[in-house]
Parts: sequence; structure tokens; C-alpha cells
Amino acid sequence: VVMLLSSYGAARVGPWTPDEGEPLTKRAEMFAEVNGHGDVVAWLEASRGYSPLHHVEVLTEGRAVELLRADVGWVGVRSTPVGLRRMGMRAPFWSYRTPVTPVSLALAKPDLPASSLIIAAAGTWSPASNRLWGAWERAHASALCKIGYRLAYSLEQ
Repeated sequence: VVMLLSSYGAARVGPWTPDEGEPLTKRAEMFAEVNGHGDVVAWLEASRGYSPLHHVEVLTEGRAVELLRADVGWVGVRSTPVGLRRMGMRAPFWSYRTPVTPVSLALAKPDLPASSLIIAAAGTWSPASNRLWGAWERAHASALCKIGYRLAYSLEQ
């Protein structure tokens, strides 16, 4: 449940009023630790800085496609200008907030529903992976295909 809530952006910090004092800010890790949930504490600490796409274990295929198309989070290293735009211009902070990428998490658990989609989206564009790209990237790919077809047609004549 913690992973699912985190994937939707649940706050990890909230107000807490102790019995005898002023309101304090308490982190989710503290609540988990006080209640004896060491595994939750470890996961919360390890997942600081995760984007919604990092939550591979709880993503459905539909939500993964939605997040990929919305360009939420850093998918992985790409050498294409489109990929550099995806990870650099829109979300430059993912590279230093957490060293873990959604791709590395998907590769570690390839049998999960969202894993194959994330891995495919991290690769180069293809007609098969087109649905995983955002509107700008799909429009760009369409324009490039049209240019390619026109060039090929003009060379045949």
C-alpha cells in the first residue's frame, strides 16, 4: 500500500501533534519506525526522489503507458536528441536525485506488467514503441517518417 500511495505522490511529511506539545512535522519513515515496520522504513529511505514511473512493482500497464506518454520521470539514457530532450530538458533533476532509474528497476523485475513497457520506451523509437512516447515525440516521429517517404519516393523517380 505504501508503494501505491507513493506512486500517486502521497506526502511523506505531515503534521503530528504529540500528547504534550506543539505540532511537529513528522516523516513517514518515523511513523513506520515507531510502529515496527523496518521494511517500510528501508523502502521509504531508498525511494526518496522516485518519480511515479519508478514504482514499477505497483504500476499497471495502462498507468505505465499514461506516465510514459506524459514523460513523467527519467526513463533511461538515450543518445538521440528526442531522448536527450526527454531526460534533460523536461526533467533534469532525476539524474541526481536518485541513481536508480525506472529502467534499472524494470530490468531487475522483468516479469512485472509495466517492466516490458518501460524497457521498450527506453530504447530507440520504432513503430511498435510509438504509443509509449509523448505527443511531441510522436508528432516528431510522424514528420520524420513523412520526410523519409518523400525522399525515398523522389530518389525512385
